[in-house]
Amino acid sequence: MIGHEGHEDGGRETLEELEEEARLENPDPITEREAFELALLEEGRSAEGSGVALERDTRS
Repeated sequence: MIGHEGHEDGGRETLEELEEEARLENPDPITEREAFELALLEEGRSAEGSGVALERDTRS
């Protein structure tokens, strides 16, 4: 996982950074979503991701 130091928001990755990391590490859309949600959970931010549609979620 990407280190948190150096982020302007006090060390927390943005939702976009977490999404990109999950996408790069998980080529399967289901495991990508699971990795994204786990990253949010680990940061205590799971509620923030409830309304987020990952890029692959929006593709037809």
